Amino acid sequence: MADGGRSNQDIAMRLAALLSALQRNQTSFAQLIGISQPALNNYLKGLRRPDLDVAIAIQSKTGVTLDWLYLGDRSGLPAKMLEILPDLSDRPKKAGSAQSE
Repeated sequence: MADGGRSNQDIAMRLAALLSALQRNQTSFAQLIGISQPALNNYLKGLRRPDLDVAIAIQSKTGVTLDWLYLGDRSGLPAKMLEILPDLSDRPKKAGSAQSE
C-alpha cells in the first residue's frame, strides 16, 4: 500500500510525518542522521530530496524503509513504524507538486 508520490514535496511530507512520529525537532533529527539542520530544512521544504547516503542513514537510525521514504510504500515498514506513522494516502496533494524535483 502506497501513500503515493515521488516528488520532493511528497518526500518532504513523509519526512515531516517521521519527525512528528518520533517527536523530534529538526536539530535533533539532523544530528541523529548526521546532517546539518539547514540540509534537513531543505528536504522538509521540498527544495531537495535526500541523496542515497542520507536516506540510508534515515533508514538505519529510524527503521523506515527506502521504499516508504522515496515512494510512499508502507508494505515493508516494521510494525512499530506502521503504528506511529500516519497513512498519508488520503492527504490532498498540493497544487504544482506532482512533478517537482
